[in-house]
Amino acid sequence: MGRFLILGKEERQKYLFQMLCDRGQTVTYCDSWLDGGYDAILLPVAKTAEYFKQIADRLQAGEYVFGCNFPAELAEYKRKQGIFLIDYMKEEGAAYENAVATAEGAVVEAVLAGKEVLFGQRALVMGYGRCGQILARRLQGLGVNVAVYEKDQEKQGMALACGCASHQGDWHSYAYVFNTIPERVLDAGRLSAMRRDVVIIDLASRPGGLDYGYCQQNNLNAKLCGGLPARYAPKSAAELLMKIIEANLKEVMSYVAG
Repeated sequence: MGRFLILGKEERQKYLFQMLCDRGQTVTYCDSWLDGGYDAILLPVAKTAEYFKQIADRLQAGEYVFGCNFPAELAEYKRKQGIFLIDYMKEEGAAYENAVATAEGAVVEAVLAGKEVLFGQRALVMGYGRCGQILARRLQGLGVNVAVYEKDQEKQGMALACGCASHQGDWHSYAYVFNTIPERVLDAGRLSAMRRDVVIIDLASRPGGLDYGYCQQNNLNAKLCGGLPARYAPKSAAELLMKIIEANLKEVMSYVAG
């Protein structure tokens, strides 16, 4: 039987607790370290770095720690001590499935933030990676006229092949702007060229891809939307994490089933 410690009170962690209990595992669920000796420690996706720094000195060789975006220097040091660190989003297929939940959550955020239906509107998707691609398709399915801002020529060609327009520099033409690029791409100059009633949904990690000082001063409707899978689809997000945990801990997880 496996011994698990789940830290953090976000919704995904609550579902993981129930899933592990249903599988007959021994699970401790709390918000701070409890001594006990564990097979695996499950950190919250959005706050992995914060929790990892708090518990790093208590980890023992042979333990598995699951999370996302571990602080690089400390992570390498702990690996040398025999700690196994599993980054959820670096596992095969995980980033794509997470992007699906993020894209669907972004559409919900746009609907809630806007004053008009999405159908027939012009929207700009900034970045055509996994999330940008899925988001563009979801918007097209809702009847949105989608343009893509993407510097990579191959990705831009993919966007055109999928029926998206190419952004031509007319920032004022969009009712909705979705940013997936993890860097400051919407500065004061670009923001000042947009419609005053534009809705901007920023999916980049903190601090985001916008000049939020300018948005606040000029009353632009811009929102930094991190952690959408946990907010809108926590059960599905937890099921994805559970698959990764089971794949990495086959022997531990199969003990009860066997």
